[in-house]
Amino acid sequence: MGDQNQLLYLQRFVPEVNGSILEVGSKDYGNTVPFRKHIRHAEYVGLDMAAGPGVDVVGDLSQDLCGLEQERFSLIICCSVLEHVARPWLMARNIVRLTQPGGRVYMSVPWVWRYHPYPDDYFRFSWRGIESLFDDLVWEHRYYSTNVSGELVEITDAQKDWDNRMAQYAEVGPGANRKYLPYLMVNMLGRKLQQPTR
Repeated sequence: MGDQNQLLYLQRFVPEVNGSILEVGSKDYGNTVPFRKHIRHAEYVGLDMAAGPGVDVVGDLSQDLCGLEQERFSLIICCSVLEHVARPWLMARNIVRLTQPGGRVYMSVPWVWRYHPYPDDYFRFSWRGIESLFDDLVWEHRYYSTNVSGELVEITDAQKDWDNRMAQYAEVGPGANRKYLPYLMVNMLGRKLQQPTR
């Protein structure tokens, strides 16, 4: 499950998928965008820690592969999930194991966001942090997204400070301004190499 900007990102950078799709964190709570309704595909598997609408497999990818076949998926979608994982490096390893060679991983994580436990809230990730966690993938199409529909801002090597450029200031007292960054998600598309780098 995701938001409108995550769906727009997917539609822009992954217009077609040849093979199976896995969505990590797929439970439909009624207040998010159900990707499954917008991505018509022969095999679409929804995985979540809790049973419910949109969930085909119940399990915790930070523990194991949840009964799923290694290298089965050509696209894995993981939006707004990794911050809730106490040991994200374990989940990252299993996501890579489930991705077929040449397959892609769409990762969307909060960079600036409020505390929101489900069941808890542990981390915020920069784009460099995602690259470090998933060092078996080659990453591209790095974008910040905000809570404004359609607002996607590219993160480039030349302009790594776009988050800071979007900051706003508010007067909080005489001669005192407080700096606010907008809610920001980091969106990235990774590709698993045909041959491992190690």
